[in-house]
Amino acid sequence: MKRTAYNELLEWKAKKFHKPLLVYGPRRSGKTYLVKEFGKTEYEQVIYFNFEENPDYKTVFFNEPEAGRVLREISSLSKVDVTPGDTLLIWDEIQACPDALNVLPDFVESDFGFDIIVCGFPAASPKAEVKIDELTRTGSIDTLRILPLTFDEFLTALGNDNMAGLLRACDWGAIGSLLPRYNQFLKEYLFCGGMPQAVLAFAEGKGPAAVRAVQNDLLTAIENDILRFAPRRHIDEITAIWRSFMGQLLEENQKFNLSKLKDGARLKDYESSFAWLVRAGLVYKVHKLGTVSMPIEFFQDRKAFKVYPFDPGLAAALGGIDPARMLVGDEVFDGFNRAFLQMLVLGQFVRRGSPVCYYGVQGSTVSIDFVVQEPSLIIPVEVMPRQNGNSKAMKLFAVKNPGRKGIRASLDNHFERELMSGVPAYAVGFFVSGLA
Repeated sequence: MKRTAYNELLEWKAKKFHKPLLVYGPRRSGKTYLVKEFGKTEYEQVIYFNFEENPDYKTVFFNEPEAGRVLREISSLSKVDVTPGDTLLIWDEIQACPDALNVLPDFVESDFGFDIIVCGFPAASPKAEVKIDELTRTGSIDTLRILPLTFDEFLTALGNDNMAGLLRACDWGAIGSLLPRYNQFLKEYLFCGGMPQAVLAFAEGKGPAAVRAVQNDLLTAIENDILRFAPRRHIDEITAIWRSFMGQLLEENQKFNLSKLKDGARLKDYESSFAWLVRAGLVYKVHKLGTVSMPIEFFQDRKAFKVYPFDPGLAAALGGIDPARMLVGDEVFDGFNRAFLQMLVLGQFVRRGSPVCYYGVQGSTVSIDFVVQEPSLIIPVEVMPRQNGNSKAMKLFAVKNPGRKGIRASLDNHFERELMSGVPAYAVGFFVSGLA
């Protein structure tokens, strides 16, 4: 399947002095497939090491991290001569061999003339996480985060690349003429989600039951990953959070309530468990914003937050929501406390790397779904299925925070008003890109 991240890999390769690249993200989000296709297409030869499938490869990194020695042993094990400029080394499942990370700075300094991509799930190994953080801070590696397919990538996977292109270009005239088609595809995307295996099943014409079976298999694999990779002392808490968040998100105020996990539960007892789920890429934690000021992370209420899933399709499966409720009628938009549209919008900001909070208007029951920080802007974002005229929440927000124009993310086409811009919910990320 065609991924936008492929272009980012091309940009990385085109840099004259590019560093080793860490490709990371949730498991089964398509990292390995993407880098293998990239290697096959863009290089004359690829040497692929998978440290989980072939533990013997780990022995290369037991000794002093010296690039020349490692290179000779890699050539010996793979039986391939490493040719400068034409070879890509892929080290996959790096969490199973964090010692391999130690040699990357020496590869940068030695400049052997070939490329290295490291793939993995860093949250599975504290040692790998610490080393990756060090390499990132010292500028020894580049990084690329891979997440499930976006809505525009989903359109492309279904053979609608032209519609995806219109979204990326924010061509409101053409988008407006195709709104019913976009919204129908959106139902299908929110049901299917963006996990490559589920998208492939849907694109091949398999029915909702078959797609849901794939999703349930993925959920089983996630719980197995929690048992396998999470810190043993936190497994019960992590599992409880994972099984609870969808039900809480569908409740009226959506705020995560620890007491629903366990009577007398305290945040300090669960902070490490939330942190692991966030680092694993399985959930996004959105805190309440106390004061609207930059940087918004400094003004978060650490005790008040909502938990969103990393993929809407898996969230629907986890919640046991009947596929017919997602695919027939408009309940997926108007019902479920707008949670699925919120997931769609939030995911676009996560991919941009934008800090995100939510905001409760003091002295009122109304709230703003998201407050997003872009480089020079703070943008309130309201997620509503329809335009529904003016927004009470936006008006109250504007009174307390003058000069900050908001976004209404809906199923309708683009419009401009004094207090907000209306944007189709699936094009918010592209619209914001034009504001920067």
